[in-house]
Amino acid sequence: MNSFNLHIVQQRLAETKRVLPIVLSKQAENYFTGSFTKQGLGTDKWQEVNRRIQGTKEYKYPKFKGLSRRTKPILIGTGALRRKVSNSIRTATFDNITLIVDLPYASVHNEGEGHIPARPFMKQTPELTILQRNKITQHLTKIWQGQ
Repeated sequence: MNSFNLHIVQQRLAETKRVLPIVLSKQAENYFTGSFTKQGLGTDKWQEVNRRIQGTKEYKYPKFKGLSRRTKPILIGTGALRRKVSNSIRTATFDNITLIVDLPYASVHNEGEGHIPARPFMKQTPELTILQRNKITQHLTKIWQGQ
């Protein structure tokens, strides 16, 4: 008698290899999309924009009238960048997970360039790593426990 039901464990392992990359990529995508709401990624806050800092030229002489310029969140204008991040999964296999935001200005905001400071909205953080490890552990536990 096979007390471990090895064939069932093998089936669960195969299912996990198929499902886990999709779960992890969706988890990362949701984490990155949440950075727009939190105005930072992980524990790091984005550098404040001049349009919201009293005494700066951009605060005093805005491009557009209205008080929303002083309260509007960073990196949220039309919402195009956040929408691209929320639909960024390109590949989710056991060998490769790829998330891509194909807007021309996305890398400038994520990595910074010249006078524009980096405001990363997509990168591996210690917090995301912990979330992913917990999800992996949860799936591996299910293989042996039969849930």
